[in-house]
Amino acid sequence: MTADRDLQAMSRVAAALAKSGSLSDTLAALAGEVRRSAGLAAVHIRLSEAGRSTLPIGALSGLPGTADELRDRLIQCRALGAEMVSLDAIAERRPVVVSHRWETFRTDPSWAPIMSIHRAISWESFVAAPLILPDGVLGYLSAFYPPGRDPDPDEIYFLSAVADQAAVTIDHAGMIADNRARAAMEERRKLASDLHDSIVQEMFSLSMHARAIELTNEASGAGAVAKIRADAARVVDLSQSVVKSFRSMIAELRVPQPPERSVVMSIREWVAATSRDTDLTVRVVDEVGEMDLLPEHREEVWYLVREAYHNIIKHARAKNAVIRFAHRHEESRTLLVIEISDDGVGFPERSSLPGHLGLISMSERAERLGGKLTIVTGPGSGTLVRLEFCPAQTGSRSNPTGGAVEIDWQEPREAASEEP
Repeated sequence: MTADRDLQAMSRVAAALAKSGSLSDTLAALAGEVRRSAGLAAVHIRLSEAGRSTLPIGALSGLPGTADELRDRLIQCRALGAEMVSLDAIAERRPVVVSHRWETFRTDPSWAPIMSIHRAISWESFVAAPLILPDGVLGYLSAFYPPGRDPDPDEIYFLSAVADQAAVTIDHAGMIADNRARAAMEERRKLASDLHDSIVQEMFSLSMHARAIELTNEASGAGAVAKIRADAARVVDLSQSVVKSFRSMIAELRVPQPPERSVVMSIREWVAATSRDTDLTVRVVDEVGEMDLLPEHREEVWYLVREAYHNIIKHARAKNAVIRFAHRHEESRTLLVIEISDDGVGFPERSSLPGHLGLISMSERAERLGGKLTIVTGPGSGTLVRLEFCPAQTGSRSNPTGGAVEIDWQEPREAASEEP
């Protein structure tokens, strides 16, 4: 068996599938490749119950049924007192080999719930290899060897290497899935907030004016006619405002997701669509060109820019805005600098802002990027939001649960001499 060649083949398959974000397909491909490369009767990859909520349970190759069904039956076996060698592999963080394991299965009644599955294949010896990361164990890989063949040291080394590759692949794909799930949740919260702050309030005001028309209609005289006309004009204005708000939201929701294309191109098209019904003039300045970002980093950048731009439309009362992408060289590394600036009213009182949902979201995204978030603002001086981070570093890996950076608040005069 040429273990190095087969391991490289598995790495290519796993990496390609992990990029697609389909973790279930990644696990199934890994299980199938391990079985084929090592000539095994069956392979079972199972992930820890303590892993991310978005992770699937595992994958099978050579065994009938699904990983979910096998998990449920293993739980029953454990309740009956079955010895779980795979859990020993996790606890000891090393492969565990059991020769002639099938004989134990056949004679031990605690394995009865799983017998119908294992009778469908022919196997004898068993190896359990943990899926190890520096900060924990993701689960295990079980290898079932056909009769008359015990794993030698080279095969055990091969399975350990495969398990290490699987752990890295699963962890990477899991982080992508987590970030997408988190982004979807934040989008739902943002949509609910936007509906409440604009459309719901405008609809309530519209209904009040319509009710006023109804009541005034019961009166008479020139004053009543003037009041009806004024309220009717207000109903028309509010109706147009509601339609404009809905169009803006629909434009946001229709824009392709950033991992599928250039971040700058997506933002440029989205800005053009969302600013169409406003008095805001926006420029997108690209001094970088195509950015080589991880998919999860693209999402963080995309949603941070969107949040900052949304705040301009909603709060700044600005006439002009600029979204700028640039580089800044710092010692031995190059930082990506993203600035979103406007000429609006600025933030008059910072003390009330730490709990602001949009600012919290932006600071959390900066943390996951391993970057710095600066806000330069003052009453009547406009606002500049600046994100700086190094694309070569992975902030999300060091803080997978998502924290928040301290926002560096500055007055315009403090930042006047700074060049990003």
